[in-house]
Amino acid sequence: MTRKTIAFSLVAFSLSATLAAAQNVTIVYPVDGETYPKSDPAPGGLSSSYFTSSFSVTCPGGPYPVEWGFDGTPVGQAEFYDMISAQQVWKLPGGGHEFYVDAGRCGRDRVKFAVGN
Repeated sequence: MTRKTIAFSLVAFSLSATLAAAQNVTIVYPVDGETYPKSDPAPGGLSSSYFTSSFSVTCPGGPYPVEWGFDGTPVGQAEFYDMISAQQVWKLPGGGHEFYVDAGRCGRDRVKFAVGN
């Protein structure tokens, strides 16, 4: 192998590892940019609503910490090996919100959504 081939291989491996780490955290629900609850006709303004969130994290080995919450306030945390999947219901006031999942070195994700319209 030449030095150029080795250097290219190392860059490609590093890039693929970085992209894989970015996809370790998956927020299933809520969908980024959506308004909830889904109904026809739309519910209009809401003072509050019970809201379901769902996510998964896959990261070989462990143990790894994971924290999730709304609007910068943690509502749950756990420690996991290899994979964790969680779903919970939380009461949120009407308006705009951000749901986040932070699994440290395994990755993180955030989505913005609204309750009521």
